[in-house]
Amino acid sequence: MDCWVIIPAKSFHSDKIRLSNLLGVDARAALSRRLFGRVLDAALSTFPADRILVVTKDQLLLALMRGQGLNTLEDSDGGVNPALSLGCRHAAGRGARSIVILSADLPHVTTADVAALRATINEGPGCVLAPDEQEQSINALALAPPDPDFFQFGPDCFQAHIAAAKARKLSVRVLRRPGLAVDLDTPESYRRFAKEQRIPMDAGA
Repeated sequence: MDCWVIIPAKSFHSDKIRLSNLLGVDARAALSRRLFGRVLDAALSTFPADRILVVTKDQLLLALMRGQGLNTLEDSDGGVNPALSLGCRHAAGRGARSIVILSADLPHVTTADVAALRATINEGPGCVLAPDEQEQSINALALAPPDPDFFQFGPDCFQAHIAAAKARKLSVRVLRRPGLAVDLDTPESYRRFAKEQRIPMDAGA
């Protein structure tokens, strides 16, 4: 099954606004760049470059990704769901029979995590959801066949995606993996990450 991975990424200098009380603009940009790099490395270890699509409005990132032979689309800044719809249409129009979506801020994601998503959806059609630790949101998903109207990212989106799958009569599988369960969206999650990485809390002030 021809599978693509789509990574939506905000402009690094406008990302992680919720961490602004802990980190300055440059430190937040450096963090976003580091997290995106880890996610991209995991994707590149699982997918060929021509099956990876980055959707962003960051012009420098667009140029860098094109230079590496990846597919790119410029985000219209309408939010993550429109960005994913755009990416989904692009991939489906080029033959994708399934897609994997990865958040760009997964500090512990591994190649094995991405491979597990891909392997599970290859058994499709259906939907695979990788929830966060609280099982309120999702940090990754896989979908077969691609559907640009499927995405429900936002508050309590774990349940919203389950409802979307059931409305389409798709099977739903939940993939619980530590590398997919942790993102860095809140001050609490960053403090825990900084402690794990032994980053001084005043390093990004």
